[in-house]
Amino acid sequence: MRKSFLALAACSFVCLFSMKASASANFVYHEQTNNFVATPQCNDGSTNTSCGRYVENTDRSGAAGFQIFSPETYTLHFKVEFQFFTNQTRVYYTTDGSNPCGSFGAVGNVTQPNNTPCGVSNTTQVAVASYTCTYADQTQSCQVVDVITATIPPQLAGTTVKYIVSAWHSGGGPEIFGNSGTCNGCFQASNSSDATVFQYNVLAPPSTPLIISEFRLRGPNGPDDEFVEIYNNGNTDVTVNAFDGSAGFALAASDGVARFTIPNGTVIPARGHYLGTNSTGYSYGSYPSAALTGGGAAASSLPTAASTAAEIRRATPVRAPVQRDSVAALKGGRGTGIVKPLEPRPDDVTPGPLAATGDATWTTGIADNAGIALFNTANPANFTLANRLDAVGSNVEANTLYKENTGYPALTATSANYSFYRSMCSYVDNVGCTTPGLPKDSGDNASDFLFVHPSGTDLGAGKRIGAPGPENLSSPIQRNALFGFALLDNTQVASLSPNRGRSLTSDPSNSSTLGTMTLRKRVTNNTASNVTRLRFRVIELTTFPSAAGFADLRVRNSSTEVVTGINDPATCPGGITPCAVTVQGLTLEEASAPGNQPNGGGYNSSLSVSLLTPLAPNASINVEFLLGVQATGKFRFFINVESLP
Repeated sequence: MRKSFLALAACSFVCLFSMKASASANFVYHEQTNNFVATPQCNDGSTNTSCGRYVENTDRSGAAGFQIFSPETYTLHFKVEFQFFTNQTRVYYTTDGSNPCGSFGAVGNVTQPNNTPCGVSNTTQVAVASYTCTYADQTQSCQVVDVITATIPPQLAGTTVKYIVSAWHSGGGPEIFGNSGTCNGCFQASNSSDATVFQYNVLAPPSTPLIISEFRLRGPNGPDDEFVEIYNNGNTDVTVNAFDGSAGFALAASDGVARFTIPNGTVIPARGHYLGTNSTGYSYGSYPSAALTGGGAAASSLPTAASTAAEIRRATPVRAPVQRDSVAALKGGRGTGIVKPLEPRPDDVTPGPLAATGDATWTTGIADNAGIALFNTANPANFTLANRLDAVGSNVEANTLYKENTGYPALTATSANYSFYRSMCSYVDNVGCTTPGLPKDSGDNASDFLFVHPSGTDLGAGKRIGAPGPENLSSPIQRNALFGFALLDNTQVASLSPNRGRSLTSDPSNSSTLGTMTLRKRVTNNTASNVTRLRFRVIELTTFPSAAGFADLRVRNSSTEVVTGINDPATCPGGITPCAVTVQGLTLEEASAPGNQPNGGGYNSSLSVSLLTPLAPNASINVEFLLGVQATGKFRFFINVESLP
């Protein structure tokens, strides 16, 4: 309610009107796309900073007209200039495409002051507006002006909303409707049928392919050793833009409290990640999010080879198993290659310059087995199913908003180095990877997420050797389709040297009780850019606990070697055969945290390549995977390729 009397402003009036027995608004003004007040100032230099800046909802589309997203609340602001004061303001609106009609806040079959009825079929609704601030408008010869704020409730996608705005005083005088004139000589609309009709269209929010891809709610550093990784499960960049004008996209726990917000304007690249961590306990920040530098031959010294059509076909969305065969107690094949080791790879790993630190942090821990959800808003009032992008929770989480289906199996509260991550393969016999290198998202947390632990310990969600692998905005990105994989020597079958090697030397301390198996590949950069970081992430393998007839393999560091007797012109420099080539060793990436990977790598483990110089477009690098053998039998070994840029 406006005060019954308004004192003169600090500046003098030069646009006075004669006094009347009844008060009324002098002028009502609204501009849909550029309606704001920016620190209004009077002639004497004083300002009304309380008015601040008011901006309409952002236009959500480049199409003609003004658009917002469903279920967004439409907020509008308009100005009322007045002779003495007003105490009533309204927004009349329709949602069926008809023009709004009303009089002094009444709608339906009412009659306007010009004796024109609104009609029995009138569908106008009314929103009561409120006074936000008062200032003296220097642009209107220092007229006293009120800023009025109103909202129109959320509407369904596909709706066209039309509205008009007005102000009056309950003690008498006309109701003045907004139009597009100015104070001096403007047409004062005193009937809703003469008002300027504004409108906007309500759009369905665009699909946002952000999902929760990996998380843990406890770690070796205790209950606050937490992280949540967000993944862009799409082939185009995502720019965060909250539909309701809030700060961004929020990750909240089932207590309804946001733990971190991805700010508006943040660009998450296609297949890229965003990482939130609990700053009071997160212990995995030294996990290398990029390849390491050091030992081995420079990439530029390795032979280059243009991709053949066959190699391009092998650059499938999943690195078809690096090998799918059987591990037997063999001494080797018939190949003629001779392997000469170079310097060994170090067992201790120093993080690269782009370690997996949090892009955002929080301090209030998330309860064990609680659900978490990502919303396309940072406003807790809008944490609803319609605004949820993804959710993960356990089977003991009662709030279904924070899990999908019945949830993953609840864990025993143990401070261990585990994580849940989305399956990147979901291997099925006689079918292969059902999600070829991409995260599984079937809407069932129990089916989509795999529990991994460095020792394969069962904390309630099954046994599987593996490791956490949190990734952030700076981490290498999955680019399977842009890298070609070929045998080191295509003149030999995959199971023979130098493509595959088998040592029976027992090395129990390195999870190789029954020896090791070596797999060598030529990897070609088919991107259009220099590759500065290159690593391989294990997405499927046979490991502990292995089923009867299947091998138990553990991923290990390998050494850079010179392999001779290569007869493949695509591998040999200049195509001259036979030749000797350098094969780069790989380093199992770990973090300086308790209980990393003492039993070798498994699911979700990553291996880095040392690139002393960038790998140029069409250039190739030879790499060696070393697997410890704990049990012989049939095996699978699938990887994703991750790189920068």
